Amino acid sequence: MQKITLIAKSFKKMDDPTGSPDGRVKYVCYVKANSIPQEMNDWFSTNPREQKMSTNVAKKITESLRDNENFHELNRGVLISALDVKYDNATKELCITLDNPEVHGNIDGGHTLRAILSANISHTLNENRYVFFEIITGIDSPVELAAARNTSVQVDLKSIAELEKSFEEIKSAFDGLCFANRIQYKMNEHYSEEDITPIDVREIIAITAMFSQSMYPFKTSLGTLNESQPIQCYSGKETTLRKFLNMDGSDKHQQKINRDTMVKMMKPIIKDIFALWETIELEFATTANATNRRYGTRKYSKYHNGDVVGKTMFGEKEVSYVVPKGLMYPLVGSFRALVQIDEKTGVYGWKKHPLDVWKALGSKLVGIILDEKAETPDSLAKNTNLWSNLFKEIYIYAYMN
Repeated sequence: MQKITLIAKSFKKMDDPTGSPDGRVKYVCYVKANSIPQEMNDWFSTNPREQKMSTNVAKKITESLRDNENFHELNRGVLISALDVKYDNATKELCITLDNPEVHGNIDGGHTLRAILSANISHTLNENRYVFFEIITGIDSPVELAAARNTSVQVDLKSIAELEKSFEEIKSAFDGLCFANRIQYKMNEHYSEEDITPIDVREIIAITAMFSQSMYPFKTSLGTLNESQPIQCYSGKETTLRKFLNMDGSDKHQQKINRDTMVKMMKPIIKDIFALWETIELEFATTANATNRRYGTRKYSKYHNGDVVGKTMFGEKEVSYVVPKGLMYPLVGSFRALVQIDEKTGVYGWKKHPLDVWKALGSKLVGIILDEKAETPDSLAKNTNLWSNLFKEIYIYAYMN
């Protein structure tokens, strides 16, 4: 539990007009900006996105804070969830009690609050600056308020899902992988860390989902091969995320059970999936060149005299050829043909290990992709026949050899 003491003017208490049974109360006031202590930095978990202070919006807030005496009228202000609020009319001291970091803290106006805290540290904050504060007590979860209030820059689905603790099983499954600390679960996360290249959790879920027999089964209920391919994982990552979050039902509790169960059952193959991606990304160009297809002549390879032109997405290993996602998704996704599920436990495994199959079929699979007449990686990734041909090559190899 932490008590934050501020200086405030025009303090008002507003009881819920509907007589809310949870006892919600709203307090509004103008807080003297330079009275906001640095301890507020510890109470941002309730905000659905990280504050990226290099954006145009953040820069304008910082400029307005510096230049405008009526900043408190021009800025939308700060919304805080708190356990308790006390105000002393004589001293103008406002005491906000914060207890649970998952419920209490900043919900909206995070960029404004960050700008003030930063100006306080650098001693550039004008003595006569105030900011509008709205403090609400009695809420059990910040999710609904966060979704409703964060509208100036639309909060994306993953950020709300992170507030709802929807990715806990994903975090567990990826714990220990070399890129786990780079996964971005909410907007702007990791952008302020110069040595980290973020990976959107939607990318992680899309790649995993290609192998999920709950989301994109490769067999029909009759046991025949499914003609549809998981192209949506490439072309509609937000749709795939929504499908993951709303898995097989409208009841939120059941949806969580379903997706957590899927991830738990897939856990034995998840490491292999991303090891496969890394291996293919590293070896695609040399595999193509070994078959005299001269991958470096393609503009999207970005090849330039053997110079380093990029890094692999997950391992961050330097490469002299870029392999676009438009090639990677249908190729890696085709290895879902190797997925087997234990009938008794539901646990995922492999018919043959994917890295062994890549060694055996890599040249043929790369040839199938590069022999397509499509000019761009995007058109390749949306080519149903390409997905199907790659899948069938691996399926036939796995079950006929």
